[in-house]
Amino acid sequence: MHKIINHYNKIETELCPHPTGICKVNLFALESNIKKLHAFANAKSRKKLKFLFPVKGNGYGSGMIPIAKFVEKKQLCDYFGVAHFEEAYELRKADIQTPILILAQSFLKSDQISYIVKHNIEQAVSDKSLLRKLNTEAKKQKKIINIHLNIDTGMGRLGVFAKNALSFIKEINKYKNVHLTGVMTHFSVADVNNSKQSIYTKQQIKIFTKLRKQIFVVARNNNIIFHAANSAGTLEYPLSLFDMIRPGIATYGYPERYGNGLSLKLKPIMELATKIIMIKTYLKGYSVGYGRTYSAKQGERIAIAPIGYADGLNRGLSNKLTPIMNGQKTQSLGRISMDQFCLKAGKKTKAGDKVIIIGQSGKYSNSAHDLANQINTIPYEILCSLGNAKRIRHEYCYVR
Repeated sequence: MHKIINHYNKIETELCPHPTGICKVNLFALESNIKKLHAFANAKSRKKLKFLFPVKGNGYGSGMIPIAKFVEKKQLCDYFGVAHFEEAYELRKADIQTPILILAQSFLKSDQISYIVKHNIEQAVSDKSLLRKLNTEAKKQKKIINIHLNIDTGMGRLGVFAKNALSFIKEINKYKNVHLTGVMTHFSVADVNNSKQSIYTKQQIKIFTKLRKQIFVVARNNNIIFHAANSAGTLEYPLSLFDMIRPGIATYGYPERYGNGLSLKLKPIMELATKIIMIKTYLKGYSVGYGRTYSAKQGERIAIAPIGYADGLNRGLSNKLTPIMNGQKTQSLGRISMDQFCLKAGKKTKAGDKVIIIGQSGKYSNSAHDLANQINTIPYEILCSLGNAKRIRHEYCYVR
């Protein structure tokens, strides 16, 4: 474990020797979250479920390869879930041996399909064209390709419409080099805490449950992994716990702020901090930043931090962000620009002081939920934007 941490911290330092900020990723929190979610789902379903760990979007900004290496070393999951071929390629290139499922579908070139088959990557399928191409390549390589049929039960995005699912299964049965390993669906509003959307999610579960029984009759094999539960499904909808769960955002420490997500006390695995680079004392009325959205008070001390929207700090947080500095919450002042933002400085604030954008210090904390609420978005976007910025360095640790 420490070997993994040291190895990737060294790589991160080489890739980003002069960071604008440090994105600290606590692997102990990740391990704890996975174990809690898995145990909870197993208890609710009264069976041993498989666990697919989504690492798409560069591990929701936490760094796909280091966290996948850690999770594989600890044997914490049965699958890694990615969105596109490139992510699956990067995992196999890093010698990840755990099964990988490409959850989404994109235009795949012949060499990419060849790689998927050769390296035993599993692919979610939503149309007959990809199905044929996968079978042709598998036949060419004298192999069997594992696929997961994606069924659209109400998401309205990828997936075969539920009414066409059984006929699609019959189409799969025609191909000798394709093996139906899994059948999946995805919820659109399971994370919305109101009765109307709850009814919609339960309807999706009902459709999928009915199809599950019918698919066992039609499919060539009965050893199929059915999976539907995302984070909200895992935590709030016991009937969505089929054979495998796919909790993404909850695993990274951000379940919805209601219900079982609160009781499990999952911990955010990512913190983000930077340092003050300069402090200035302003005259009364002096404007700060683009657009002149803030005017200084007489003698006001204002600090400047070297992170802006080029580092993933959303411009919408201008004059709203409340970072933590010297054990106290402070206030961002003026517009967030491409490379800096300004904030209110205390009497003792000095250059080099730590500024916590996401994280905790004493009784004060800022979460991705807090930042998301300030600009009417979701924690996913906050984490991916900040965690995937090239000028911010990742730093891995294992802190209980």
